[in-house]
Amino acid sequence: MNHRILGLTVRNFRTLTDTKLPLGPLTVMVGPNAAGKSNVLHALEFLGDVTRKGIEPALEERGGFDVLAFRGGRKPVSRIAVGIEGIWSDFASEEAPDRYELSVSQRRLPEPRHRELVLSRVERFDQHPNTDAETSVELRSSSVVVNSPSETGRHKAQHSVERMASVLHQGHVLPLPDGTPSAQAMGEVRRHLSEIRVFDPDVRAARKPSAVSESEPHLKGDASNLADFLLGLREHGDAWELLLEDVRTVVPQIRNIHVPLIAGSSRAEVELEEECLRGRTRLSDASWGTVRVLCMLAIIHDPNPPLLTCIEEIDHGLHPHVLNLLAVRLREASSRGQFLVTTHSPVLINELEPKEFVVCERLPSGASRIPARRPEEIQRVIEKSEYEPMGDLWYSGALGGGL
Repeated sequence: MNHRILGLTVRNFRTLTDTKLPLGPLTVMVGPNAAGKSNVLHALEFLGDVTRKGIEPALEERGGFDVLAFRGGRKPVSRIAVGIEGIWSDFASEEAPDRYELSVSQRRLPEPRHRELVLSRVERFDQHPNTDAETSVELRSSSVVVNSPSETGRHKAQHSVERMASVLHQGHVLPLPDGTPSAQAMGEVRRHLSEIRVFDPDVRAARKPSAVSESEPHLKGDASNLADFLLGLREHGDAWELLLEDVRTVVPQIRNIHVPLIAGSSRAEVELEEECLRGRTRLSDASWGTVRVLCMLAIIHDPNPPLLTCIEEIDHGLHPHVLNLLAVRLREASSRGQFLVTTHSPVLINELEPKEFVVCERLPSGASRIPARRPEEIQRVIEKSEYEPMGDLWYSGALGGGL
């Protein structure tokens, strides 16, 4: 089955008060600083942490409910919600997608404990395990209710659970036998969310040697294991050769990349073989932009990507001519896994199609408007301009999302 995420819905999460964002194979968000682009990635990352750690630890790591909740408006927000829709069960489709949503509320206790705050959650998963039959799983308070006649043997089945338990984090709270379509679909949602990667490389960390893992590594979000990842990538001949070809294209001085093991340790480092220079250049001595280029090409050429990879500010520190190539490679890579990217580069936007392009804006209320323009509106502006490049139109202010 071609599992994929079709859209993200966010309410009252930081500046995202009412966001419904469609997600295709490649989605690129553009807009001014503080428009809310990063908050979209953080909302997805939050769901991933709920899957790995649970609801309360995911909240605490971000400073708690009050830090995550929208801080505009006359009154404090009492509820935040993050949801996704996609295809995971056997008979889901774009017209009838599966849906998952987690909402977390905060309220004050009644007198005499009115100074105390308590959290509660509602979690709901709607799916399509059989043709023309939608089923649901809902966690509310201390109970989980399964409405799936074909799998429970009756219209509804209710079971007790811990008050803040999550079906994402604790799959065993789902009262369905292993192997049923609903259990399998929920397991796929759980796995995909846990693997979502928000890629924002730390160049200083990427330059350093990294420990060699026993299994095939995945590139970390900060690229701190870049050497280990490249060492594993060499085992994928085609992917490694494509990476080398692209590196040589955008940094012509580089002839080859070596990933030797450091003597007397279980660590590897990256060394560059450069034209007209004797010896090799350690990555710790390479330019900031060169390291950044290598990180971006490495994530794009990952032969086994997660369902969704998010990339923060893909253009940061890169020569404009590099972005033309990255746009082509992103579209190719999106056939293996979805990409959600943020950028400020008209050059990159020029290479996109309207359906891949999302304008983000910040309203006077402090809330984000994402998307700020529908694809058909963008297409009309392009046609009216007699097909000016889309990046140039955005930079001129014709598509919104400006300062």
